[in-house]
Amino acid sequence: MSAVSRPPRATDGRWYPRRLLESPHRLAFGAGASMLAAAALWWAWSLLRLVPAGALPRTPVHGLLMAWGFLPLFIAGFLFTAAPRWLGCAPVAARTLLPALGAQLAGWVIAGLALVGGGADGPLLLGMGLAAVAAGWSSLVLRFWRLVRAGTAGDRLHLRVALAACVAGALLLDATVAAVMAEAWTLVSMLTQAALWGCFGVVYAAMLHRLLPVFGAAVPARLEERWPHGPLWMLAGILAFQALATAATLLAAGPWSPAWRLLAGGVQGAAGLLLLGLAWRWSRLQRLSQRLPAMLQRGLVWLGLALLLSAAGAPGAALHAYALGFLGTTLLAMASRVTCGHAGRAVVADGVLWTLHQVLQAVVVARMAAALWPAVAHWLLPLAALGWAAVGLGWLLRYGPWLGQGRVPPTRGT
Repeated sequence: MSAVSRPPRATDGRWYPRRLLESPHRLAFGAGASMLAAAALWWAWSLLRLVPAGALPRTPVHGLLMAWGFLPLFIAGFLFTAAPRWLGCAPVAARTLLPALGAQLAGWVIAGLALVGGGADGPLLLGMGLAAVAAGWSSLVLRFWRLVRAGTAGDRLHLRVALAACVAGALLLDATVAAVMAEAWTLVSMLTQAALWGCFGVVYAAMLHRLLPVFGAAVPARLEERWPHGPLWMLAGILAFQALATAATLLAAGPWSPAWRLLAGGVQGAAGLLLLGLAWRWSRLQRLSQRLPAMLQRGLVWLGLALLLSAAGAPGAALHAYALGFLGTTLLAMASRVTCGHAGRAVVADGVLWTLHQVLQAVVVARMAAALWPAVAHWLLPLAALGWAAVGLGWLLRYGPWLGQGRVPPTRGT
């Protein structure tokens, strides 16, 4: 083998594009981080009036980008890296995921053309781009179904729950494509929010329950013995209910009856208090002086607060407490954890990650305040968008290079 064709050594610290093909998480996280930074920058520029307004309504498009732009990529990277080990299967070759991931990225390029100069054809271009994203996601879901079906070892329950959520997400995305083509923007927002809760949220619940024993430890021993997967079904059920409640509220022709509002608010309020109690018990059982567990615990707190805000009739604040607070905080912690672990680096929240985390918490507070007090939204919204862009770009610049570098060799004595 010549020196030109010889693969880079594991200890070589230089960045090589081909290293992205060494593991699904490298390839998918790289794509997801790029999409996150691009989507966040576009939204900040849009609020600051640095890009033309265009013919497409900003709010539904913003929701599409923040839901379907990067979350499916990060989820695919995690599932196709972790699932084979959990199932006792052969690792998934990252190269085989290129067509599906490439279709999603290409779809967003087409959607970007609709944003910057689509004119009257903007909805058509956006629909075409979103159709490519849907094709890529459906391909990944089919591949994941085959992987779960082929596995015979280990605990498959969590992966089956995640698979069911991914299938639901594929169906919701297909419906979203049709809604975009029809320019039914209220329906687009409803389908997007339903996917945030019922697809991505349920996947998060399954993976967190699988990876964090504290969920079981935080439940009284008698209940844990009788219902060993009780916390999993509780989390998944809460998120699925919220998806249905959100969809029903957005599609309603008029205000709901007092009985429905009382029922939905009661379920949401009880679930929110239950999750806050779980987060408090978590803080009692585990030392939260360690930053990574503290980040994950804060994510759970945001989920509980989001449900309480929904019960209180503050849907805008609830949505962003959930999307930025729970999904965003958990993503920041878990993506960093996986990247560090597979790069051979210490799995800790160093100063950079902790700073990004603190900025994100401030972003959540600012965005919730903008929803609760519209009088100050004109300056809080751009501020929150700039902070979110700083988090996305900061993570890409910090962890993106590690995705294309070799593993750090262990130090002597370890």
